[in-house]
Amino acid sequence: MRLHRSRWCAVLAFCLAGCGTAVGGTRVEGRAPTGIPWSGPVYVEDWRSQPRREPDMMDLTEVTTLDRLKWRDWGRPRATATGVVIDLACLSLCEKGEPPTYRVRVVLNGLSKRQYAAYYGHASVTALASPAPWWAEGVGSVRLHVPKA
Repeated sequence: MRLHRSRWCAVLAFCLAGCGTAVGGTRVEGRAPTGIPWSGPVYVEDWRSQPRREPDMMDLTEVTTLDRLKWRDWGRPRATATGVVIDLACLSLCEKGEPPTYRVRVVLNGLSKRQYAAYYGHASVTALASPAPWWAEGVGSVRLHVPKA
């Protein structure tokens, strides 16, 4: 039995050693193929986990609403926008009956690619005119929801 098993192992090793090689070695033709760049839609999810593409308005957090967003470089590793933050919760007591706003710059980064889409994972908001109103002091750096792969 042992002789039979060792003979079988020798034949298997001989066969596997020759697999995938041509007589005289491996032959290479032409340049190696380049990787195909990933392409697909890019989204940002608001605090309700609703995916949006280049939104002109979105709820960044439960109390932070961004409006009038104008995007540049959407789909790249870093997308930027200008717009306004609206005090919809009326923390400032909504003088004149309208919620106040202030102008901001929004930067999205942390692009995570998935099979069919990509998502930004981080947002930062900075006031265009300092200082930001007291009711918006908590806005700054926000970690965004990114769906699992």
